[in-house]
Amino acid sequence: MPNTEPSLPAASATLRFGPSLRFELQPAEHRLLVDGQPAALGRRALDLLIVLAERPDHLLSKNELLDRVWPGLVVEEANLQMQISNLRKVLGSELIATVPGRGYRFAAAVDDGAAPAAAAPSSAPSSAPAPAPAPALTEPATKGASSRPHHRLIGRDSDLAQLEALLSGEGCVTLVGSAGVGKTSLARAAVARWRGRSVWVDLAALAQGRQVAAALARALDLQLSGGDADAPAQLVAALRTQSLLLVLDNAEHLIDTCAELAALMRPLAGVQLLVTSQAPLAIAGERVLRLQPLALPDVDTHLGDGALALLVERIVAADHRFTVTPAALPQLRALCAQLDGLPLALEMAAARVPLLGLQGVHDALAERFALLTRGHRDAAARHRTLHNALEWSYGLLGDDEQRLFRHLGVFAGGFTLELAVALMADAGDARWDVIDGLAALADRSLLVVGDGDLPRYQLLESMRAFALEQLARAGELADARRHHAAAVLGLFGRFAIGNAPVQALCLAEMENARDAIAWARDHDLGSAAQLCTQGTLVSTFSVWRHEAGNWLLALAPLMEAPAGQALPAPLQAAWWTERARTASMRRDPDARLAARRAMALWQPLQQPRQLLRATLIWVRSITAADAELAEACAALQAQAAALPDLPPFECLSVQGALARAALMRGDLATMLACRESEVVLARQLGMQDTIDAAESSIVNVLSGLGRHAEAVERGWALLARLDFDGSGRNGNLPWTLGALSSALLALGRVGEAKALLPRQFAAARRFATLPLLMPVLSQLAAAEQRFAAAALLQGYARQSYESRGLRFEHQEAAGLERVLAAASAALGAGQAQALVEQGRSLTDDAAEALVMGDAHVGPGA
Repeated sequence: MPNTEPSLPAASATLRFGPSLRFELQPAEHRLLVDGQPAALGRRALDLLIVLAERPDHLLSKNELLDRVWPGLVVEEANLQMQISNLRKVLGSELIATVPGRGYRFAAAVDDGAAPAAAAPSSAPSSAPAPAPAPALTEPATKGASSRPHHRLIGRDSDLAQLEALLSGEGCVTLVGSAGVGKTSLARAAVARWRGRSVWVDLAALAQGRQVAAALARALDLQLSGGDADAPAQLVAALRTQSLLLVLDNAEHLIDTCAELAALMRPLAGVQLLVTSQAPLAIAGERVLRLQPLALPDVDTHLGDGALALLVERIVAADHRFTVTPAALPQLRALCAQLDGLPLALEMAAARVPLLGLQGVHDALAERFALLTRGHRDAAARHRTLHNALEWSYGLLGDDEQRLFRHLGVFAGGFTLELAVALMADAGDARWDVIDGLAALADRSLLVVGDGDLPRYQLLESMRAFALEQLARAGELADARRHHAAAVLGLFGRFAIGNAPVQALCLAEMENARDAIAWARDHDLGSAAQLCTQGTLVSTFSVWRHEAGNWLLALAPLMEAPAGQALPAPLQAAWWTERARTASMRRDPDARLAARRAMALWQPLQQPRQLLRATLIWVRSITAADAELAEACAALQAQAAALPDLPPFECLSVQGALARAALMRGDLATMLACRESEVVLARQLGMQDTIDAAESSIVNVLSGLGRHAEAVERGWALLARLDFDGSGRNGNLPWTLGALSSALLALGRVGEAKALLPRQFAAARRFATLPLLMPVLSQLAAAEQRFAAAALLQGYARQSYESRGLRFEHQEAAGLERVLAAASAALGAGQAQALVEQGRSLTDDAAEALVMGDAHVGPGA
């Protein structure tokens, strides 16, 4: 059978190496001569030698060698080791060096019989070739040549097209971006496609501006006379007759000098100047292309052509056994997000995966600067670790800019100008000082500026970690945390129910609220209590509701301790009021006690409206039609009557509480009337979230009254409004979907109810309401005649409620009783009850699979 394995493409240049050049490698003839005689080497050994000799004195990883020598085949590393051994038997042990754990390096000096030509710069993002003591890179003789293994440019097609379009025009083009974003890689790609002559000069090793002209002269093979002051003019004069692309790489520390040179070169028609820098040159005629991190992957995408694709390619380069599985995708996406799509960080993280695994790398990012240290050995020193790269950028800032940068590290998830001004106010910085500082950081590519008329600002996570490190090193961390908490509290303290503009500002700062509360718990309990109270109010109808409630509940032990009881009485009363409201929404039985404690705190403070609010929460917290409910309703109505000037918002709240009480009594007609009144009042106030919540409840009540067709009609209309864009962000979605599904089932429209399942589960996961979803889904399984599944889900629902101290509402309990009766009739009472008990041990994932029909549990499942 003929050999059909692919082999290396033939090269033409003869290479001589070794002592007295006794070895002659002839790639075109695929043979090696030793002292003029053919050596006895197999085809694979020769392929391997050709690959090694192509790049003498460069480390080639085992995976790269396996890919090049055995393309398209899966082979063990033992094959590589065997061929290395065969080569050493002929060449001796000194010419091929082993780099433990990494790969091999061809250690011989190679003579190809041609004049030496400098290579183009390397291809790792933002990594420049190691500078010579006197930098003088000349033009590449071969497009695409590289001093390191060449990687394809990932996720930069659009950027490359923009750069080439800019280079086709006149004037200086500056490629601007943060450290590690890939400026050098993109510039290298543009040079490789440039059709004319190009000269590349790396400025990284230069320390003083006066060295730039001399470095350019060496690169251009020009002789300059006179002193440093005359050099720029002589250089420009020599370039008047030349036509070339001139690249100045890594110019950020020599901005002034490069700007002067660029201005002098502007009249030169034949010279196109490309500069890579962390900041623009800020000269007339300059065209700036600002390079952003690679695009982060969406949840629904696979590899794509952005950060995820780069990460996977580099992991495979480090370990050819790695494959992308569905289980690995979430971790890969999370790594891309944690590293902000920054190519240098992604490459360094990928190098750690073979040893640590994806989860290990993910966990180790808590110490990211220790983790991200495996840059290319031949990269510029500042790009061999992520910390070095950021330290270089930080060192280029002035003292005031450094101080602002490190203080901004306390912001999580971004910040507004107003928050930054509030943070720096205690340090004596005026508003315009902060504005100028932010502008400088943005110019230096250290600050991301969002879109819009009132943009948000953000430090990438790696830069934020570095800023916090510098803040701690400067001894300023404690003060900065205190100022941060005060700034966030200043914003949240402005919120009042119904103030939508301030609410939107607060919701954008929930990550900052989280960090401020975490600090304040240990250092300023009063601020923590205020932030928790306002945070739960702000987030009532948002995806933050569950997490914000957890912040507040986690503070309970401290609020019940002496330190909490020593806080001002109004602050305690406000916290306990919100504690009761949060617990009531979660159907937590402790809500009643919290509400009564809040009332006891408000009563002596002579604040009747705050007392009214605590009382209506007391009404809402009662889950049975008992004497306490009657007492609470009477107290609420008496307090409301004593306030004749009760504004519409408080009338609305009273109606909501009375509607809840009607539900507990099973008086659905009264409840419907209360909810309709709520809608009218909320419309007067423009409170859309409250309108949506009342409408959702109306759908449920109509179904309970047997008016299922009306419930379905209103339910579909409400759902279309709540989720008009398919984002699933509205906090009323879980309840609306549940009420609509229940009404559809009552009408026997099982197919429509089942079609809602994906949206129901998405909303339940987003808002942490999965247990509340299960009663109606148990009914769905029964409607599909899957009685075993229905019984199992009923057990899961009962366990979920009981473990959280929750009770089923009247309609839920009645529905579950009907399901159990149907399951008992179909399976037998004993079997149905056994399945209910078995369902108590289901996990969330197992319950979801059961609902979707992905799990088999026997007959009738």
